[in-house]
Amino acid sequence: MPETTPSVPPRVFEHVSRKDWGRSVLLQEIPDKRTFLFEDGAERSFRPDYWHKMEIIDVQANEAVRIDRLARRNQVPAPGSARKSKAPPKKPDITFEQQVAYFMKLYPVGFEDEAYVKAERGEPGTKGAEKLKEAALERAEDLLGQKNLDDMISGGSYEEIHQMIYELLTSTKSTTQKAEATRFKNMPEDARESVAQALRELLYGDRSYPIRFDSFVAALDVEDGATWPLSTLLQALVYPADHLFVKPTFFKKQALILDIDPKYDTTPNATTYEQFLQAARKTMELLQQAGQRPRDLWDVHVFVCKTLSPKAIKEATGAE
Repeated sequence: MPETTPSVPPRVFEHVSRKDWGRSVLLQEIPDKRTFLFEDGAERSFRPDYWHKMEIIDVQANEAVRIDRLARRNQVPAPGSARKSKAPPKKPDITFEQQVAYFMKLYPVGFEDEAYVKAERGEPGTKGAEKLKEAALERAEDLLGQKNLDDMISGGSYEEIHQMIYELLTSTKSTTQKAEATRFKNMPEDARESVAQALRELLYGDRSYPIRFDSFVAALDVEDGATWPLSTLLQALVYPADHLFVKPTFFKKQALILDIDPKYDTTPNATTYEQFLQAARKTMELLQQAGQRPRDLWDVHVFVCKTLSPKAIKEATGAE
């Protein structure tokens, strides 16, 4: 019979010899078959003579519920189900070309424009530069480097890591909101070791990135749940060319403009993140084709946010 988890954490399983598949939940059990959904997104079935290879493992209750929730979110509704498909989201009334034209009105030289650099990237020694992107990238390289993080974890400095993350959340302009950072600061003390370990795995682990991402989100035991900015800032600071800081309101629009279905969920998850990242990389490519020179995905982030606010769309398209 299927696993159901209305009030208790679900059982979580792992294949004894295929750790790369990640953890799983039991979706269905019949006399001659058990079917599991794994963190890597695959559904796999096993005959009785292979059941012993799927071992129950201990995970925190919130992470077990998180794995189960993702699994059931991706299930196709059963025939005859009353659950209705959502209407496809509406594409914003602006084209990519109009986005570029509007951005060039703001910054005629593009990403090298003096006003852009001063407002977004920051120049050493200038007022306010310590709150902008270049300074933030330097801080992250220093504080979240693999050796420093490993040394702190091996020394059991989980409170120091917690404080370090909080400072990173609050030290960069136009990233996480104060309320998000405060909820992180007030995280239960017994969850802080898990966050440190999950962050280390997120940044430097060997498992597939979707598994690492979802595990990090599950470890963020904050009031009202983790947000997209909280879940994506740190990796974007450490890997600015490869990972994206997500403000979902804007990146949902950007994905739709590029005909990418963001499969959006308000709870941060690897499936949606991969769609946002795909949209960001496609935007980077199109900007380069348009003669622009974004340095990294932080420049792409700023481009998207500057051109897709309601005011920007109205001005860029001449809409009344």
